[in-house]
This record gives sequence, C-alpha cells and structure tokens, in this order.
Amino acid sequence: NGLSCVKLTFDSGLLFATNKSDLSSGAMSDLSNFSTVLKGNSDCDVAVIGHTDKSGNDNINIPLSQRRAESVANYLKAQGVPYAQIRTVQGMGSSQPVPGHENNVKDAANRRVEVYLYASEAMIKKAEAGTL
Repeated sequence: NGLSCVKLTFDSGLLFATNKSDLSSGAMSDLSNFSTVLKGNSDCDVAVIGHTDKSGNDNINIPLSQRRAESVANYLKAQGVPYAQIRTVQGMGSSQPVPGHENNVKDAANRRVEVYLYASEAMIKKAEAGTL
C-alpha cells in the first residue's frame, strides 16, 4: 500500500532445512504467538516473503521459496488469522540473500521466510478521516 512496514523477527528465525518447506516446531510456536497478535489487531496486514540459499537454480528455488511462504501463511490461517490480513505471499528464490551471507552457497540464514507488518487499507482510511 506504499507505506513503510516493520520487518518482524522470530526466535526460530523461520528457517528451513535444505530443499524443504516444512515448518520447524520452533517456527510453529513463534507463529502461534504471532497469530494471537494478528487476531487482536485487524488493522494490521502481513506480507510473507520466502527465500532460498543459492544452491540450485531459479527453476527450483523460486517454487521452493513460494512453498515456504505458503507454509507460513497457511499456518497463520490455520491458527485463525483472517485470510484478508495476509495480503502478500511471495517467493523470491535466492535473489535477496541476508546481508553478510551472500557468498556461502548453502547458507542456512538464506533459507528463510520474512514477515512484514503494515497498516491495512481500513487503518489508512480511518487515519485519513481522522477517526483513528
């Protein structure tokens, strides 16, 4: 929506094993806690962005990163987060490595999902109307 967002961090790091899109127990715990926050703040939307390390090529990495993002989004939905709050679910492949982790092909830090929190359209309209 053109507004700045907040990149969230989780204790588990929302990291994945090589060539996998399954959530770890730590990731599920973190996402369960986060889902409670989201359900209590319907004026916040979420973008879920999946990534891979540099092993493999785009034909493998882009779908894998998409599956990772979908794993996170689907888990949030299963915890009761309204579908409408999850505005973006996208896989970026290996195109956006973590700074400082660009050169190691199989760097675990790059096998991740990032979650961004930003104002929903409803919140923007309330702010513009002075009713926030």
